Amino acid sequence: MGVATLLNIGCFVLCFLFTQNGKASGISQLPVATKVWWTSINFKTILEWEPKPSGYAYTVEFFGKKTDVQKSPRCIKIQTTECDLTSFLLNLTDSYTAHVISEPIETVDKTEEYPYTRSDKFTPYKDTKIGQPTFKFEENEAKDNIKLLIEAPLSSIRGPNNTFLSIQEIFKNDLEYVTYYRKASSTGKKEAKSTINEINVPVDRGESYCFNVHIVIPSRSDENQQSQDSATHCSHSEKPFYEGIVQHLSRQKRCFHYFIVYRLYGVV
Repeated sequence: MGVATLLNIGCFVLCFLFTQNGKASGISQLPVATKVWWTSINFKTILEWEPKPSGYAYTVEFFGKKTDVQKSPRCIKIQTTECDLTSFLLNLTDSYTAHVISEPIETVDKTEEYPYTRSDKFTPYKDTKIGQPTFKFEENEAKDNIKLLIEAPLSSIRGPNNTFLSIQEIFKNDLEYVTYYRKASSTGKKEAKSTINEINVPVDRGESYCFNVHIVIPSRSDENQQSQDSATHCSHSEKPFYEGIVQHLSRQKRCFHYFIVYRLYGVV
């Protein structure tokens, strides 16, 4: 073998090694996501991360204990910082992990492994936040009971007939409704619970009462059991107008009495 041949072979080997090292170096220098988190409410689940890419792209892959590795077609080589995975995380009790992979915008070698950042585990049934329930109320003829009729929020999960399931339909018996209520003229609150979407509250005839409602999922960890609170709604008072004035004047009289006592004893 001649000297020229050996030189050509040596040059080829050196060029090959240089090319491979340069390729590996470029891959290792790709920035990776510095923060990855799940945002989920009523089973609408989005994976988010930082920072926004410049000169490279992100691809998201995810898997669960019972779910093979998958990629959302909408989250391959994207230059945004979120990926909606709602329609893929349909096994609500599975525990999912996602990888946010940093890739060159133009990828030739599809077998190459690129750097990524791993998310925390996410279990939709345990971790999605529950939104606000709504309610209306009915009074009985005797005006001594108010029935709350509660409606759980809709989820982003579709049922067999392609309509969105309610939170109650998903959690079924693993759900209860809680209301805090008070007289409109008082700050003292009481609590009532029900495992169905109706709560009956005994009330004083003619008094106005204010209510708000939330959902509790008892099987969850304490910090994740309660839904968002509903808006507060108050029933109408049926007391005569003059009775309200008398009560107001009575309270004013008591306040004035206390003021005089405090003055006499040098408190004020």
